[in-house]
Amino acid sequence: MRNTWPRTLFDRFFLLLATGLGVGYLPPMPGTYGSLAGVILAYFTLSLSHWGKVFIFLFLLFSGLISAHRTCLLFKERDPDQVIIDEIVGAYFAVFVAQELWEFAIFFVLFRVIDILKPPPIGELEKLKGGLGIMMDDVLAGFLTALGLFFIIIFKKKILGW
Repeated sequence: MRNTWPRTLFDRFFLLLATGLGVGYLPPMPGTYGSLAGVILAYFTLSLSHWGKVFIFLFLLFSGLISAHRTCLLFKERDPDQVIIDEIVGAYFAVFVAQELWEFAIFFVLFRVIDILKPPPIGELEKLKGGLGIMMDDVLAGFLTALGLFFIIIFKKKILGW
């Protein structure tokens, strides 16, 4: 919170989650740092099964919805810059099927481009209220990026034989 420290332990917990353990306070590009955190998390969970990754994604998504919404109320803003849990979740989803370092790197950049430009219908999701509006545009951007990555991996393996 900008003017006063959150009073309850729950509010402090939600603020910590929403800001990516404080990464959201780093200038000048908190969203990019949040996306990078999501990609790094995905890289370090590479050895997990798909179900393990789904569990992490769902945990981040639901805790992100709650913490982003609560932080909006604390800051009295629609989408505070410090809230980066949405970028973490979106980027994690974007590289969900990545296996090689180059895939993580390229799709980190692609996710950032999609997230910043917000082509339709992604931009429309920001109009949803509270945590839902904060989270869902990044989740959709992550989904579209993951879908692109999936097709590139299939193309690379089936057509090019790599």
